[in-house]
Amino acid sequence: MALRRDPDRVDAHAGLAEVSVYLYSLGLDESPRRIALALDEARRAVDLDAGNAHARRALALAHAASDRLTPALKEAREAVRLDPGSSEAAVALSVILRLRGDLEEALEEARRAADLDPDSPRPLIALAGVLRDQGRYGEAMEMYGQAIDLDHEAIVPQLGAAATLHLRGGLSLAGRTYDMLLQQWDYARDRALLGAAGVLVADRRFEDALEVYGRIEIPDNASLPTLLALYGKGYCLLQLEREAEAEYFLSTLIERVPPDYDGPERGREFLFRAHDDLVEFFSGRGKEGRVEALLRSGSSRAMAPTRLARRLAGMLLERGREKDAVRVLAGAIERSDPREDPLELGATALLLVRSATADGRKRLAPGSAASGALDRAAERLSESLLGVVHYRLARARALAGDPERAVESLERARLHGYLPLDLLRKEADFDPIRGERAFRDLLDP
Repeated sequence: MALRRDPDRVDAHAGLAEVSVYLYSLGLDESPRRIALALDEARRAVDLDAGNAHARRALALAHAASDRLTPALKEAREAVRLDPGSSEAAVALSVILRLRGDLEEALEEARRAADLDPDSPRPLIALAGVLRDQGRYGEAMEMYGQAIDLDHEAIVPQLGAAATLHLRGGLSLAGRTYDMLLQQWDYARDRALLGAAGVLVADRRFEDALEVYGRIEIPDNASLPTLLALYGKGYCLLQLEREAEAEYFLSTLIERVPPDYDGPERGREFLFRAHDDLVEFFSGRGKEGRVEALLRSGSSRAMAPTRLARRLAGMLLERGREKDAVRVLAGAIERSDPREDPLELGATALLLVRSATADGRKRLAPGSAASGALDRAAERLSESLLGVVHYRLARARALAGDPERAVESLERARLHGYLPLDLLRKEADFDPIRGERAFRDLLDP
């Protein structure tokens, strides 16, 4: 009605965008038209007034709902810059940071939003979500409880509280909470069913979980709830030894996710779990071609776990394709998630150098892709508090013919409590630097 009176009202376009995001995110309307409308209205609002914080916030949330977190983060930061006193802008920024896995900054923004508007449930919901992701379940439940007290009709904090009960191990209570939500609320039904199915999976009631998943209308998109439902079905079928049926849902999940996926961290988690499960499925049936194709497609994605590249490289090395293996490993390190487990990244860096140097029989070429990838991995591993990570990196540096940096890594390993001298004396990876004075000094401190 507002737009019929004034087609150029910025707040009306932004409001329509936010309503569409709400309907899409809660599963009330997950049609392509709905998310397209959210983006169109938000862009129209920004076009009318690029300096309007509400418009920027609406566009940030629309991008986030469409799994484009990079532009979403940019717009959310701009909204906060334009209106630092806006609780809603801080909430939007917190939500997007949380989806990306940047939990510390997300927590900071959620707390700031709560300070700006202590009587609104929205900052409390955002704050509870971050606390839950950090494993601080008691604090999360307190925040959800306060949000529910402020708005008894809102289902989002109810769903959040049920999910928190699940994660803290209260499966029975979580299950009863989801049942209550399904009985008392006539919307967001698919989200409650998804949570209820997750509880049954955690309780290893896979047949019952499949029945609940079957009641969910799975849209033709790659939103996080869709990926959770597809993976949940596939996982249950695997546990029930119905692998052929599981393959359909896991393959569908992978096919749904676009190559340039820029969605939530948890979405990537389930995407790569599906790759792992399908690799095992096809490997068990001797379909090495399918295994290689899955490993190639998975390891080539942005922020893919490098374990996929290691397995692919292992296959290539068995066939004598060392150069191909080196390319795969170097590329995987360059594309890997900055938050990857240091032990995983260290293992990948070590295999890269083994492959590029023929187990230390030749020097790692300076300026090569392999050398650059090793430096990138070393930079990311430098702050690790795990001594074994630095020990593993030292092995890679030794094989690469870099005694000075190898010794530096061994000294860091010792600093962090891991320098097994018996192992160090016989570890073949250190043979290229065994004659170095600094290395001998480490053996006889």
